[in-house]
Amino acid sequence: MKYEESNKVELKREMIKDLDKEIIAFWNAHGGTIYIGVEDDGNVVGVPQELKDEYDQKISSIVTEGIKPSAKQLVSFGYDKDNVLVIHVNEGSKKPYYVASTGPKPSGTYIRVGRSKQQLTDEEILFMLMDSMNISFEKEIAENQNLHFSYIIELAKAKKIEFSERELLSLGLKNKEGKFTNLGLLISDENPIEIKFALYDKDLNFKTKKIFTGSILKIADQALEYANLLNTTSAVIVPYQAQRIETKSYPGVSLREAILNAICHANYLKPSNIKIEFYDDRGEITSPGGILDGTLEQILRGYQTFRNPGLVRVLDKFNYIENFGKGMKRIQEAYENSDLKPSFDVNNTYFRIILPDLNFHHNSTSNSTIYSTNDSTNRLSDTQVAILSLIKEKNDITIAELANKLNKEISTIKKSIKNLKDAGVLIRVGTNRLGHWELVDK
Repeated sequence: MKYEESNKVELKREMIKDLDKEIIAFWNAHGGTIYIGVEDDGNVVGVPQELKDEYDQKISSIVTEGIKPSAKQLVSFGYDKDNVLVIHVNEGSKKPYYVASTGPKPSGTYIRVGRSKQQLTDEEILFMLMDSMNISFEKEIAENQNLHFSYIIELAKAKKIEFSERELLSLGLKNKEGKFTNLGLLISDENPIEIKFALYDKDLNFKTKKIFTGSILKIADQALEYANLLNTTSAVIVPYQAQRIETKSYPGVSLREAILNAICHANYLKPSNIKIEFYDDRGEITSPGGILDGTLEQILRGYQTFRNPGLVRVLDKFNYIENFGKGMKRIQEAYENSDLKPSFDVNNTYFRIILPDLNFHHNSTSNSTIYSTNDSTNRLSDTQVAILSLIKEKNDITIAELANKLNKEISTIKKSIKNLKDAGVLIRVGTNRLGHWELVDK
């Protein structure tokens, strides 16, 4: 037999002092097998005959007395033909399991991650306990019962989606006793969760810093809208060709899917917030809470795991997402025509998606003529950035239309446009009535 370590296999040359922690880690994960008498490289040394009784007694003592809650029926052990002690550990159903002498604390509670065990945090222990007891964060009664739903009501009207008192119950915003749930709190105008948004310069100083608050749906709209303003388009004129190639900094649906993924799967039990951060060369979207179930590889292949199934259902109903587990795949597909690829930084406490800015990298290597608003946004106001974004979408947009869309006075729009012209970022081609706007690389 070939022995090789994996996420479900642990190799030990001899009996170890913290065998209880290895067993706990497998119980709290998806089970596994521990081989004692095998070196890390798979070389078999076996277990000396004179130590077998001692090893057997130690394992029996660990599973009957050393670990809580009791789950001795989940462990079986014996010796194979190579004289290797084989300990089969099945996944537990009463998680979290922990060292009896410490109690359910990080110092005694472990989980198998990859090829090693890791301590769980206090929050992860609590979440695992709630999950084991079939207690849902979303279904728990909200501490604040004075909730209002003006944003989702207006959104439902705009999208022509039915939303009434009955939907509060059917969607899980209220329980059968008429109490608002934590899911209701997230959807309400009083939602305490924030999304922090930041744009940095090359020296990591803040260029823009915002905090989005309100209903989680309002937060989603604000975050998506503002992120879209920063998703600039470069137009490349290829030498000797009558061809203009446009490139988004963050192609396709990658930015939208990354933000919505963070909102859907954040661990709202954690005292932390979702962060959306833009650097010169990349965007990073970080949400509190690692992968609830499965591995990163499984998630990237489309395996669905729901930390907040009720929130996912609401976002699906209001057409923010399609509930098919395709978000990660779409992010990867958006970059399939680029040498640059998104990356994922995941541990027990957070999930981070890192999206390369294609325009930054292209501008660094291309000798073509590039027209872009990337560099100019270093010194533009929020209103000016918004104006440029709207002009990119409709280059014959009028000043009155800009004022209406941005909810600004016409005088404010005129002043901003004058500043954009003075900065050499924007020009007007043709007459005021029949002309159009053009963005200029500075």
